Amino acid sequence: MIILVNSEKYKSLFLPNLPFGEYRIHYLGLTRCISIQSRDGILFNLYLSKTSVNTTEVKGNITNYVEIDDFLNLEINMAVKDSIGGWKDNAFVFKEPKACSSLKKLLGKAWTQIMDGGGFYNATCPIPRGFYKVSGVDTAVFSSINFSKTFFYGSYKFRFFFTKNNEVYGCFVLVIELRRPWETN
Repeated sequence: MIILVNSEKYKSLFLPNLPFGEYRIHYLGLTRCISIQSRDGILFNLYLSKTSVNTTEVKGNITNYVEIDDFLNLEINMAVKDSIGGWKDNAFVFKEPKACSSLKKLLGKAWTQIMDGGGFYNATCPIPRGFYKVSGVDTAVFSSINFSKTFFYGSYKFRFFFTKNNEVYGCFVLVIELRRPWETN
């Protein structure tokens, strides 16, 4: 019996035109939801600020008229931009009870850095009522949250909701573009 062994190391395939893979996030916009009927329990006045060629920060403020606790639900609705420029809603839908705990789980290792940058120092659940000044959260921190590290390239609109009994208490929209790591503007 003869056994042949290929001692050449495995070489990964470089397939640059696939629509799926590791990505780099390009942030396009951050705004309050305006088409959603809301109780205005949590007001997001956030925006993106470009601080250098390679750095973008989230700034603004958040006003909580209600606690962000585990009695609220966290919902995320992701829309994908189609080939003719329109948005296709419900490309991905995430709905979890216990909003505060779910948010902490989603943010993972980035929880402390994001909360501190958002003015929620030493944040635990629940996040109390109050006015929180977001002085500058570097968007690079979002690359370490618990979200897939490979995904389809393209433009996406994430609508984040805090709900309770089918009533929206707070909402904001984030628009991003997932690009191949070597792509530039």
